[in-house]
Amino acid sequence: MKRNLFCALLALALTLSLAACGGGDGNRSSAGSSTGGSASQSNGGGTSSSQQQPNAGPDSYVFQAGGTSVSIDQDMSEVLAALGEPQSYFEAESCAFEGLDKTYTYSGFVITTRPDGEKDFVNSILLTDDSATTPEGIYIGSSADDIKAAYGEGEGTDALMTYTRNGTALNFILDNGKVFSIEYLPE
Repeated sequence: MKRNLFCALLALALTLSLAACGGGDGNRSSAGSSTGGSASQSNGGGTSSSQQQPNAGPDSYVFQAGGTSVSIDQDMSEVLAALGEPQSYFEAESCAFEGLDKTYTYSGFVITTRPDGEKDFVNSILLTDDSATTPEGIYIGSSADDIKAAYGEGEGTDALMTYTRNGTALNFILDNGKVFSIEYLPE
Protein backbone atom coordinates (compact mmCIF):
# COMPACT_ATOMS: atom_id res chain seq x y z
CA MET A 1 0.00 0.00 0.00
CA LYS A 2 2.84 2.41 0.87
CA ARG A 3 4.48 1.65 -2.48
CA ASN A 4 1.21 2.39 -4.33
CA LEU A 5 0.84 5.64 -2.38
CA PHE A 6 4.42 6.62 -3.20
CA CYS A 7 3.90 5.80 -6.92
CA ALA A 8 0.68 7.81 -7.03
CA LEU A 9 2.36 10.79 -5.36
CA LEU A 10 5.26 10.53 -7.79
CA ALA A 11 2.86 10.43 -10.75
CA LEU A 12 1.01 13.44 -9.38
CA ALA A 13 4.24 15.41 -8.92
CA LEU A 14 5.30 14.55 -12.47
CA THR A 15 1.91 15.62 -13.84
CA LEU A 16 2.05 18.96 -12.04
CA SER A 17 5.65 19.60 -13.08
CA LEU A 18 4.84 18.83 -16.71
CA ALA A 19 1.86 21.15 -16.55
CA ALA A 20 4.09 23.93 -15.23
CA CYS A 21 7.06 23.21 -17.50
CA GLY A 22 5.25 21.95 -20.57
CA GLY A 23 6.23 24.93 -22.69
CA GLY A 24 2.77 26.46 -22.62
CA ASP A 25 1.94 29.80 -24.18
CA GLY A 26 3.38 32.51 -21.93
CA ASN A 27 0.84 35.01 -23.29
CA ARG A 28 -2.29 33.30 -22.01
CA SER A 29 -4.62 35.51 -20.04
CA SER A 30 -7.75 35.06 -18.01
CA ALA A 31 -9.78 36.81 -20.70
CA GLY A 32 -9.16 33.89 -23.05
CA SER A 33 -10.65 31.31 -20.72
CA SER A 34 -14.31 30.63 -20.28
CA THR A 35 -15.13 28.58 -17.20
CA GLY A 36 -18.20 27.61 -15.23
CA GLY A 37 -19.60 24.72 -13.20
CA SER A 38 -18.50 24.41 -9.61
CA ALA A 39 -17.37 22.27 -6.75
CA SER A 40 -18.03 22.81 -3.09
CA GLN A 41 -16.33 22.08 0.16
CA SER A 42 -18.07 19.54 2.29
CA ASN A 43 -17.34 16.43 4.24
CA GLY A 44 -17.13 13.57 1.78
CA GLY A 45 -19.91 13.83 -0.77
CA GLY A 46 -22.03 16.59 0.72
CA THR A 47 -24.19 18.96 -1.22
CA SER A 48 -22.66 21.41 -3.63
CA SER A 49 -23.84 24.69 -5.00
CA SER A 50 -23.33 26.17 -8.43
CA GLN A 51 -21.75 29.61 -8.58
CA GLN A 52 -20.21 30.83 -11.82
CA GLN A 53 -17.52 33.33 -12.59
CA PRO A 54 -18.37 36.38 -14.70
CA ASN A 55 -17.91 35.36 -18.35
CA ALA A 56 -18.19 31.73 -17.25
CA GLY A 57 -19.63 29.19 -19.64
CA PRO A 58 -21.83 26.39 -18.35
CA ASP A 59 -19.61 23.70 -19.86
CA SER A 60 -16.38 24.10 -17.86
CA TYR A 61 -15.08 22.91 -14.53
CA VAL A 62 -14.72 25.32 -11.60
CA PHE A 63 -13.80 24.49 -8.01
CA GLN A 64 -15.69 26.18 -5.19
CA ALA A 65 -14.26 26.71 -1.71
CA GLY A 66 -16.27 28.41 1.00
CA GLY A 67 -18.58 30.09 -1.52
CA THR A 68 -15.69 31.28 -3.72
CA SER A 69 -15.39 29.97 -7.25
CA VAL A 70 -11.87 29.28 -8.46
CA SER A 71 -11.18 28.54 -12.12
CA ILE A 72 -8.17 27.88 -14.32
CA ASP A 73 -6.74 31.16 -15.69
CA GLN A 74 -8.54 33.27 -13.05
CA ASP A 75 -6.64 36.27 -11.64
CA MET A 76 -5.20 34.98 -8.34
CA SER A 77 -5.61 38.37 -6.64
CA GLU A 78 -9.40 37.84 -6.83
CA VAL A 79 -9.04 34.40 -5.26
CA LEU A 80 -6.79 35.66 -2.47
CA ALA A 81 -9.17 38.52 -1.70
CA ALA A 82 -12.02 36.02 -1.32
CA LEU A 83 -10.23 33.09 0.38
CA GLY A 84 -7.85 35.05 2.55
CA GLU A 85 -4.46 33.99 3.85
CA PRO A 86 -3.41 30.43 2.90
CA GLN A 87 -2.09 27.94 5.46
CA SER A 88 1.22 27.99 3.61
CA TYR A 89 2.80 29.69 0.62
CA PHE A 90 5.74 28.80 -1.63
CA GLU A 91 7.25 30.45 -4.70
CA ALA A 92 9.98 29.48 -7.17
CA GLU A 93 11.33 30.77 -10.45
CA SER A 94 9.09 29.56 -13.27
CA CYS A 95 10.61 27.18 -15.79
CA ALA A 96 7.89 27.91 -18.36
CA PHE A 97 7.11 31.61 -17.87
CA GLU A 98 8.95 34.78 -16.95
CA GLY A 99 8.55 35.35 -13.21
CA LEU A 100 7.58 33.24 -10.20
CA ASP A 101 5.30 30.23 -9.97
CA LYS A 102 3.43 30.37 -6.65
CA THR A 103 1.77 27.68 -4.54
CA TYR A 104 -1.00 28.45 -2.02
CA THR A 105 -2.03 25.66 0.36
CA TYR A 106 -5.46 25.76 2.00
CA SER A 107 -7.29 23.12 4.02
CA GLY A 108 -8.28 20.40 1.53
CA PHE A 109 -6.76 21.94 -1.62
CA VAL A 110 -3.70 23.56 -3.18
CA ILE A 111 -3.67 26.28 -5.87
CA THR A 112 -0.66 26.91 -8.10
CA THR A 113 -0.28 29.99 -10.28
CA ARG A 114 1.69 31.11 -13.30
CA PRO A 115 2.96 34.64 -13.86
CA ASP A 116 1.82 36.84 -16.74
CA GLY A 117 3.25 40.35 -16.56
CA GLU A 118 2.39 41.91 -13.21
CA LYS A 119 -0.38 39.40 -12.46
CA ASP A 120 -0.59 35.75 -11.42
CA PHE A 121 -3.22 33.40 -12.82
CA VAL A 122 -4.51 30.08 -11.49
CA ASN A 123 -2.67 27.26 -13.24
CA SER A 124 -3.86 24.25 -11.23
CA ILE A 125 -6.12 23.28 -8.37
CA LEU A 126 -5.37 20.08 -6.46
CA LEU A 127 -7.89 18.62 -4.00
CA THR A 128 -5.99 16.82 -1.26
CA ASP A 129 -8.57 15.33 1.10
CA ASP A 130 -12.27 14.49 1.43
CA SER A 131 -13.19 17.93 2.77
CA ALA A 132 -13.43 19.19 -0.83
CA THR A 133 -15.77 17.81 -3.51
CA THR A 134 -16.64 18.37 -7.15
CA PRO A 135 -20.14 19.70 -8.00
CA GLU A 136 -21.28 16.14 -8.58
CA GLY A 137 -20.12 15.09 -5.12
CA ILE A 138 -16.92 13.25 -6.06
CA TYR A 139 -14.27 13.43 -3.34
CA ILE A 140 -11.08 11.68 -2.22
CA GLY A 141 -12.22 8.13 -1.49
CA SER A 142 -14.99 7.96 -4.12
CA SER A 143 -14.93 4.92 -6.40
CA ALA A 144 -14.27 4.75 -10.14
CA ASP A 145 -17.93 3.73 -10.52
CA ASP A 146 -18.99 6.91 -8.66
CA ILE A 147 -16.95 8.98 -11.14
CA LYS A 148 -18.48 7.22 -14.15
CA ALA A 149 -21.98 7.67 -12.72
CA ALA A 150 -21.35 11.39 -12.23
CA TYR A 151 -19.34 12.22 -15.37
CA GLY A 152 -19.74 9.36 -17.85
CA GLU A 153 -16.94 7.24 -19.28
CA GLY A 154 -14.29 9.92 -19.89
CA GLU A 155 -10.75 9.11 -20.98
CA GLY A 156 -8.02 7.33 -19.11
CA THR A 157 -6.90 4.15 -17.42
CA ASP A 158 -7.42 2.34 -14.14
CA ALA A 159 -5.07 4.90 -12.54
CA LEU A 160 -6.26 8.15 -14.18
CA MET A 161 -9.65 9.31 -15.47
CA THR A 162 -9.78 12.63 -17.35
CA TYR A 163 -12.70 14.87 -18.33
CA THR A 164 -12.20 18.07 -20.37
CA ARG A 165 -14.37 21.11 -21.05
CA ASN A 166 -13.69 24.61 -22.37
CA GLY A 167 -9.97 24.66 -21.65
CA THR A 168 -10.07 22.85 -18.30
CA ALA A 169 -9.11 19.23 -17.63
CA LEU A 170 -10.55 17.56 -14.53
CA ASN A 171 -8.34 14.59 -13.54
CA PHE A 172 -9.16 11.86 -11.05
CA ILE A 173 -6.12 9.88 -9.92
CA LEU A 174 -7.06 6.42 -8.66
CA ASP A 175 -5.41 3.84 -6.43
CA ASN A 176 -7.07 0.41 -6.22
CA GLY A 177 -10.27 1.80 -7.77
CA LYS A 178 -10.61 4.69 -5.30
CA VAL A 179 -9.98 8.40 -5.88
CA PHE A 180 -6.61 9.33 -4.47
CA SER A 181 -6.41 12.86 -5.87
CA ILE A 182 -8.49 15.32 -7.89
CA GLU A 183 -6.91 18.06 -9.99
CA TYR A 184 -8.05 20.86 -12.28
CA LEU A 185 -5.51 21.77 -15.00
CA PRO A 186 -5.41 23.76 -18.24
CA GLU A 187 -6.48 21.56 -21.14
